[in-house]
Amino acid sequence: MEDEWEEEEQLVVAELSGMIDSDVLSKCQGTCKIVGVDSEQPMMQVGRYVFAGEYEDAVGTCVIFEEDNGGSSPVLRYKCHTMKKLMLQRTFLSERKEGEPNSGGIEILSLNEGEISGRSSTVCHYVLDPKELERLKAAENDEGPGISDESDTAETEQGSTNEDNIKT
Repeated sequence: MEDEWEEEEQLVVAELSGMIDSDVLSKCQGTCKIVGVDSEQPMMQVGRYVFAGEYEDAVGTCVIFEEDNGGSSPVLRYKCHTMKKLMLQRTFLSERKEGEPNSGGIEILSLNEGEISGRSSTVCHYVLDPKELERLKAAENDEGPGISDESDTAETEQGSTNEDNIKT
């Protein structure tokens, strides 16, 4: 039986926020990796930076143009438009040790199914922003037991000082 591949192109307007080098996008030449583009919380990797976010309604309409270099000067032609925007915040990944409790920040993703790196399961999660952590603590005090955040505080401090130490 012959395998058929179906290719689908999706255009997404994404707004990246958080600390990022100004030349990262030019170095990556517009390439990125997106996981869960149709999910409630898509993740994007641009170079060494990882972002997580959600779709929001845009203020107005986002119009996407295509550049046509046929003549002496480039001409912009309408390609499509959207009323949604993917708002992404920079996140920091850290290795989750076996037996370590889930921080509750994001669903645990299995990155490597095989034993390529010698580990049977490599998982990651993002570190909560300190303001978000305070909000969760306040909500837990109001509503009783909820999300455990014991590991988040240490990870937040470690994530801000060791942002380049991402293990996959």
